[in-house]
Amino acid sequence: MNTTAQSIHNHYLPGLPQVARALLFAQGEGPRVLLCPPERLSLYADLGALGVSAYVNPGLEAVGEAQVVVMSYPQALEAFPAQPENWRLVLEVGRSYLREDLLERLYRMGYLREEDYRVQGDVLELEEVRMEFFGDELDGLKVAGEPRQRYILTAREGKAETWDAHKILHFPGTVYLDTPALAPEALWPLIAGRDRVTFGLGGPELPTLPLPYRPLPPYRARISQFVDDVRTWMGAGFSVVFFYRHPKSRSYLLHKLQGSGEGGQGSGELSYALAPDTLRSTPTLSPKPGTLNLVPAPFEGAFLDPERRTVYLSEAHLYAFGGAEVLRNRRVVGGEGADPGALSVGDYLIHPEHGIGQYLGLETREVLGAKRDYLVLQYAGEGKMYLPVEQLPLLKRHPGTTDDPPALSSLGKSEWKRTREKAQRDAEELAQRMLVMHAKREATPGRAFGPLPEWDSLVEQNFPFELTPDQHKALEETLRDLEAPRPMERLISGDVGFGKTEVALRAAHRVVGHGAQVAVLVPTTLLAEQHTQTFRKRLEGLPVRVAGLSRFTSEKEASEILRGLASGSVDIVIGTHRLLSPDVRFKDLGLLVVDEEHRFGVAQKERIRELKEAVDTLFLSATPIPRTLYSALVGLRDLSSIQTAPPGRKPIQTVLAPYDPALVRQGIMDELERGGKAFYVHDRVATILARRQYLEALVPEARIGVVHGQMHEAEVEETMLAFAEGAFDVLLATTIIESGLDIPEANTILVERADKLGLAALYQLRGRVGRRQEEAYAYLFHPLRLTEGAERRLAAIADLSDLGSGHLLAEKDMEIRGVGNLLGPEQHGHIRAVSLEIYTELLSEAIRKLKGEKVEPEHHVTLDLQLSARLTLEYIPSPEARSRFYGRLAETRNLAQLSRIAREIKERYGPAPEEVENFLALSKLRLVAQSKGVVSITEDMLHLQIAFETARLDYDAKALRALPFRVEPTQYPPGFRIPKKGLDPKQLVETLNELLYLVD
Repeated sequence: MNTTAQSIHNHYLPGLPQVARALLFAQGEGPRVLLCPPERLSLYADLGALGVSAYVNPGLEAVGEAQVVVMSYPQALEAFPAQPENWRLVLEVGRSYLREDLLERLYRMGYLREEDYRVQGDVLELEEVRMEFFGDELDGLKVAGEPRQRYILTAREGKAETWDAHKILHFPGTVYLDTPALAPEALWPLIAGRDRVTFGLGGPELPTLPLPYRPLPPYRARISQFVDDVRTWMGAGFSVVFFYRHPKSRSYLLHKLQGSGEGGQGSGELSYALAPDTLRSTPTLSPKPGTLNLVPAPFEGAFLDPERRTVYLSEAHLYAFGGAEVLRNRRVVGGEGADPGALSVGDYLIHPEHGIGQYLGLETREVLGAKRDYLVLQYAGEGKMYLPVEQLPLLKRHPGTTDDPPALSSLGKSEWKRTREKAQRDAEELAQRMLVMHAKREATPGRAFGPLPEWDSLVEQNFPFELTPDQHKALEETLRDLEAPRPMERLISGDVGFGKTEVALRAAHRVVGHGAQVAVLVPTTLLAEQHTQTFRKRLEGLPVRVAGLSRFTSEKEASEILRGLASGSVDIVIGTHRLLSPDVRFKDLGLLVVDEEHRFGVAQKERIRELKEAVDTLFLSATPIPRTLYSALVGLRDLSSIQTAPPGRKPIQTVLAPYDPALVRQGIMDELERGGKAFYVHDRVATILARRQYLEALVPEARIGVVHGQMHEAEVEETMLAFAEGAFDVLLATTIIESGLDIPEANTILVERADKLGLAALYQLRGRVGRRQEEAYAYLFHPLRLTEGAERRLAAIADLSDLGSGHLLAEKDMEIRGVGNLLGPEQHGHIRAVSLEIYTELLSEAIRKLKGEKVEPEHHVTLDLQLSARLTLEYIPSPEARSRFYGRLAETRNLAQLSRIAREIKERYGPAPEEVENFLALSKLRLVAQSKGVVSITEDMLHLQIAFETARLDYDAKALRALPFRVEPTQYPPGFRIPKKGLDPKQLVETLNELLYLVD
């Protein structure tokens, strides 16, 4: 059968592997569009190997230009303007543009003068586009500094929400559908009447057309079988094409095929060898009878085409373990961080009087003729509460991502009140203990290490980076403590790789400059080795002797170091708990640095306590401190928090997916291709060696090392050190690696059965990668079905991919692991019951009371006006977007923030209808009223009533009388009453604002 582009139109082509689908699409004629699920988009994104250039998920810039288009199903249905030419601007050098028309066009496309672009004489600059005019003629055009002859400028982001057509309607031609069973129902009417080719069942039925292509079974990484088949086909005069994804795979295969692989069992021959002239590597498809053509492409599957006597193979097929192609339901999270003000369905919210409820969504209700949106909160049993969105500022978040979610409170019972009171008593007792400890520490005499201007500057010369502002602050605070004549006890907290060690190193350098010694205590031998190397490198060329004391230190060297410590010839010693042994004596210990104190045992912590009594002590912790807790403890505990990442650091891209060998191979190979290393976590010792054999077959290009908890500690450390030094490409390990070595080259981690691990363990494991400027990847694999708890845990770790979200993770982390390191283990139960945020507030209040400071109660304004005010569904169609904007508006603290959000809403959705304007006006009224000390603003049949918290009101009586409406001061409640008679109902909010502006 002669297969032509026309002959397959309007047919269902069954049983074709993906590589055959790509080939048929590339061989099509005229304009054409291929639609597929988002997770299969990468398979079709690069058709260059087939001699075709395709636009992938194109936008306005491609309308009328693109002939070959690849789109995901969601993109096909994406909002698009019915008249695309109105929303794009083609800029061509030599063409004339009337200035007024051009500026008007830019305004309609969402660009604002001075904010988005500037006009200076004959030059217009808009983001990275620079236009130079000679009169009305475009004389010069540059994009990102590069000269261009033509450029298409598209509408500003956010305008899409006002569009009412769909993208697929503007890209003509035959529609090819991959896995049409997953196509949304809304797609079919949009492509009715167009030629279609479907690779799979689903959608309106088409006649079946079986093609003569013969799919081939997967090779399951059996290279010898693969080579035998290739040799047979070539011998029969077939052309053989092999599509490879990674250059390393090509090198490995050539190495095998050119005679470097061993022969069959006991043969002793080089059975893989093929004649060099039969192996051809080309950038695009170039089949030739009797040869193997190696071509770079991302395809999957394999088939034989008997008509053209050609066999098409792929790297994914060579290492595939399943017959059918797996549709990978994976989610990539990272890059953009979650909006901390966003409100999502399922969040746990805490009402000050009713306690913990779960947010179910928004519901619009009409009460006394006024339409409002209400938050629906689910409580224990069947209890539900409908709360007007204006009261959102009353609510607090409960992180609620622990393995078992927080218990919902019961409505109408006083259990929440009792729980809160118990937590309050505990917070007061803790505050008292902390104040006593603080006073005792202040009164203990210690040693002062003052500035040494000439010596201090020497350590900065070896530092290749700039300190971040947080590092700078932490260093200043630490040096100030060293200068004080009392023992220092400071905790520096900060995420992995944020630069705590550098602060400790500079503090150590200051102490050594005064002739005293420094001991650095770390939990593992590997960290001791690493810190020793770091300190030696940084202090190179200075008269400072750094020694490492761990199990890797020989007996002879260890006894020499011990003698050096006793005599004072060793200035800095870095070691594990070996440093706490009774035989370690210092001549003059001035500073003790303890890294991750919570990882030492009880006896070791006791010994640390004895040591630190007389010396300055610096604790380092990789658990970030939530900002609210940090500010509550400032002044009681000496804390420094490093929350800014070093410049250039990128967020970790987190991929959630059901387990898939092809994705495992892709993840490892992508990392090896860029010269890196990967961790693979398999948390079962019994099957870890079998998993190693599996990985060796799946990724034969990689050298694999194994570590697990049942190996001898020395063996574990030797293997991990070998991995760090480059002996292995992949370290297959149990969760033993969750804390330890910092390996800059390791920037990918793959975790099997991530659903079985807790949030803290997942966070620690993910922290193994992403230490440098390379983009890091964490693949979290799970079974197809997940428990609710596991799903929530994985979603939480994925949502916290952003570098700026360390403080959010700290709250979740402390919910799980407790706050023993910072407050004490007995506080954990109270924090679980009321949330870390509320416990922190109670603690902060208790501390201020004990210090004799005035505690101002939290101030909220109740607004109860008969006014239809909401973000309407017609204006903002997405429920998620409405929830997000409600959350952000509730968290505004001043009029400038409110104005920014209001402008963002109007730029995105267009002019606001009356109900939306009313809601924004109420938000403004809330802020003004809050600043004036108002308790409530209510409305009855006849009056508007403003009630203040104090009767002593300071206002301009003369200006009050001059207002165009009547105002009556009231004593009970203290405030003002405005008769509604004669007032325009649409001006109520403005009337209230006018009055409040006259009150100081």
